Amino acid sequence: MWYFCPNCWSDFVENLTHCPCCGQNIEEFWQTKDFVEKLIVAPDHPEPETPIRAAWILGKLREERAIDPLISLIERTQDVYIACEAIKALSQLDNRRTRQFLKNIENTHPAAMVRNSATAAVSGISERFNREEKDMIPVSIDVEMPGGVIRSFTDLVLDYTGTLSMDGVLLSGIAERLKKIATCLRITVLTADTFGTAAEQLKGLPVEIRVIRKGVDKADVIQRMGCEKVITIGNGRNDVPMMELAGIAIAVIGQEGAAGELLRVADVVVRNVHDALDLVTNPLRLKATLRD
Repeated sequence: MWYFCPNCWSDFVENLTHCPCCGQNIEEFWQTKDFVEKLIVAPDHPEPETPIRAAWILGKLREERAIDPLISLIERTQDVYIACEAIKALSQLDNRRTRQFLKNIENTHPAAMVRNSATAAVSGISERFNREEKDMIPVSIDVEMPGGVIRSFTDLVLDYTGTLSMDGVLLSGIAERLKKIATCLRITVLTADTFGTAAEQLKGLPVEIRVIRKGVDKADVIQRMGCEKVITIGNGRNDVPMMELAGIAIAVIGQEGAAGELLRVADVVVRNVHDALDLVTNPLRLKATLRD
């Protein structure tokens, strides 16, 4: 029987506690890894069936921690069968990054078999998305507007820096509120991402993140959504263009304050983002605030 070091993948015939090549404490290495972490290490195993099995399991688990290791595996492996299995796994871990990567390699990878596998994966993702979208129960909230008009809202668009976060760190209590709102509205975060932390801080939450440089770009996004069906929340001057167009615009004062120009175009002004999100989950509060 052959044994392998999980650190340098040297092989040896004895079941040793330490690798004779790199000195890795093998028993300690495995004891510090959970099941998913062990699978993530496995794609580097020199025996080709092991990476294939590991990629298959990671795909079935839909484990997001596997995205970077699988992408790296596809980029460096010379084994097209391993690459194809990793592509199948990535197609199960569907997000914007995996879709972009798969679309890229379906045109650029040197192996035709890998390109074809990427094409099939991209097609499968699209079909699955269309099927899920068709089966999805429409979500919205109804708010009584001034004049007694009932309007349905389908989207919530939020600023990140200074609104959902302080110095780039997501504020306490926000994650729970976003999860609750996501059951009735699509949530999009538009941010210049000043601190470069938005993706990490919002990881795992039911939101779409778009990096936007200018306020006019934010306005373009909600125009494509249908302005009258969008609720916006923000605190900065670059939020003004989208606030002017939104069905309901909520300005947040917060710890970083709010731009004076923003306050002039907002429908509602609140002390902090927690109050703003609570208004969204309790439309009767909005009705009371907006009442003629």
